[in-house]
Amino acid sequence: MKVVSKRVLAVLVIVALSLTIIGCAGAEEGADSGEKTYKIAMVANASIADGGWNSACYDGMIGAAELNGWETSYSENVEQTDYVATFTEYGNLGYDLVFAPGNEFSDAVKEAAASYPDTNFIVLNGEVVEENVESIMADNTMIGFLAGTLAGLKTQTNEVALIGGMEITPAMQSIDGFEQGVAYVNPDANVSVAFTNSWSDAAKGKEAALSLIDTKDCDVFFGISSAGDAGMREALADYDDRWTIAQPSDLLDQFPDITLTSIMNDNAQLIGNSMKAVMNGEFGNKVFLGGLTENVLAIGEFGESANDVKDEYMEIVEGIRDGSITFDYNV
Repeated sequence: MKVVSKRVLAVLVIVALSLTIIGCAGAEEGADSGEKTYKIAMVANASIADGGWNSACYDGMIGAAELNGWETSYSENVEQTDYVATFTEYGNLGYDLVFAPGNEFSDAVKEAAASYPDTNFIVLNGEVVEENVESIMADNTMIGFLAGTLAGLKTQTNEVALIGGMEITPAMQSIDGFEQGVAYVNPDANVSVAFTNSWSDAAKGKEAALSLIDTKDCDVFFGISSAGDAGMREALADYDDRWTIAQPSDLLDQFPDITLTSIMNDNAQLIGNSMKAVMNGEFGNKVFLGGLTENVLAIGEFGESANDVKDEYMEIVEGIRDGSITFDYNV
C-alpha cells in the first residue's frame, strides 16, 4: 500500500480547496449575470496602429464589442506562415468569434474553421462561407466609384492614381469601380494603378506615389494598400497641388492639407451584424454586403481643397444612394 506523506497530503487538500473555490466562483458569476460573456479576437498582418486599414478594422471591432457587450482581444503583425496557428490558438481558447480583416486570410480561416466547428469566423472582404464562417464586406465597387468620381472632378492634370496592396478580388473590385467613376465624370482623365505587393510597407507606398507623380503627373490619389497608404500620404505632403481621398475612416484631421474627403467604412456595423447572428444562433453560410443604403459606407468631412467640387460630388453621392446613378459589377 502506498503511503502519502503529510506534506503531500496538505498540498492535495489545498489544491482541492482551490478547485472548489474556483468552481463556486464560476457558478456564482454565472448565476449573477445570467448571461454568457461572448469574446471576439482580431488577427492582423500589420500593426493595429497603422493609421489605415488595420486601425479602422480594430476600431470597428472595439465599437461593435462595446455596443453588444463582448470582450475583445487581438494579435498583430502576424506573418502569413503563422495565420493558421494564430486562428487555432483562439479556437483553443474558446473564442466565440474570430475576425480576419482581409481576403488574404481566407485559406487559413477555412483550415482553422474545419478543426474548430464551435468557433465562428468572419472574413472581411472574403467570399468564404461555411457552417461557422461568414464573409462580410463593404461594397468595394461602390467604394471605388465614390473615390473615382471625386478624383475625376478634382484632377487638374487629368491624371489620377490608385495604389493597391495586392491583386486580390476586393482590390480589383475597387479598381473597377474607380475607373468607372473617373470615366463617369471626366472621360478625358487617365487612371494609373500601382501595387506595393505588401500590406505593411509604408515605404513602398511612398515610392509608388513619387513614381506616379514623376512619370505620369498624377495629382489625385486613392490608396487601398493599408500601411502603404501612410507612405503615399507622406509623399503627397511635400506638394501643394497633390491630393488624396482617404479610407476607410475619416482622416481629415490628420492630413487636412492633402485630404479631399474620406470614404468611410463602418466596420462596427459589419462586425456587429455578425455578433448578433452568433448570439441569435443564426450565424454561418452567408455573405453580408453593405453600401450607402445599409449605412455601412458614408462620406467624411471635406477639406478646404475640395470646396470647388464638393457640391457637385455630393449630388453624385445622393444619386448613388437613391439609385438614379448606377455602375456595373464587373469583378
